Amino acid sequence: MRHTKPLSKNVVFSASLLGSRELIEELGGDPDTVIHAAGIPAYAFDIPDIYIDAECLVDYLELAAETCDCPEFGLLHGSRLPMGIFGQIWLLMRDAESVSAALRCFVKYYGLFTDMGTFQFEQADGGQWLHYSLQPIGRYGRRQVINASLAVVCLFIRENILPRWQPPQVRLQQSSVSNDSFDNFFGRSPEFNSISDALFIENEILDRKLGRGELRGASKQSISMHSQIEGPIVLTEVKSILTVLLPYKECSINTVAETMRFSERTLQRRLEELGTNFREVVDSVRAELSWHHVTSSRLRISQIATMLGYETQSAFGRAFKRWYGKSPRGARDDASGHLLRSDL
Repeated sequence: MRHTKPLSKNVVFSASLLGSRELIEELGGDPDTVIHAAGIPAYAFDIPDIYIDAECLVDYLELAAETCDCPEFGLLHGSRLPMGIFGQIWLLMRDAESVSAALRCFVKYYGLFTDMGTFQFEQADGGQWLHYSLQPIGRYGRRQVINASLAVVCLFIRENILPRWQPPQVRLQQSSVSNDSFDNFFGRSPEFNSISDALFIENEILDRKLGRGELRGASKQSISMHSQIEGPIVLTEVKSILTVLLPYKECSINTVAETMRFSERTLQRRLEELGTNFREVVDSVRAELSWHHVTSSRLRISQIATMLGYETQSAFGRAFKRWYGKSPRGARDDASGHLLRSDL
């Protein structure tokens, strides 16, 4: 169940945390300390489709950058996020006819993912500026979440159209940093201390045809860009993508591999190195999500079955009993009884 948005608070889906714990560890930091200081609920790292307080996310990224002494933390984090974290927005983008259409879809529906910021196009000579506006939230600054958001847009173009694409111009409101991280990522030094946070995208790129068939072909060109992604983060990404795809019955290993810019063989090998395989991961994701939805939501059992890609409610019921030794209805009744007792 996606939690109701808290009143008077900006929210963002927990999928935006994907891979961040591992990144903090790789950079020598203690993720648990950062998570606690930022106020991120621990369960948010296991359930990618719930709302969390956006201010906590902003603080989390800033604290992670400080703890790891890594001013480019937001760029690194954003460059690792799969587009699958945007759920239905990503599915619509995949079927867009052009880069421009895909990005306009992203801009239009970004509010389904979070209300902490907005993207907006501005027409200019030779192309368009894509501006990102963030709400004034966060106790320690907003540099990292802005950089992560712009990085996601860059990666979408690089992974689907031109692997080495670099925006001709980048504007950032933040002050400059004394390292080459931004130059290396964007291909040039941004215009720091600007009046807005924005990327310039030339018409040649915006007019490129996308469409599902061409997207798959472009995906193969960018496999090498993601060859460095390995270890537990692979399993985390697979689970996140499956969470998005299960309701649409598109959760084949081929589709997931293409989403992650892997070859199918590479993904199989990475999962085997972790002691599992694709079928087992699909089963574990269904098991985790089924327990969450059955015991914590008000969705009908039939709705949950469909959401998890089952053809019939009875098929879902058999799988649930295999996982937990009881029927979905029995598990829901037990959970409801526990809540009533805890309220006494």
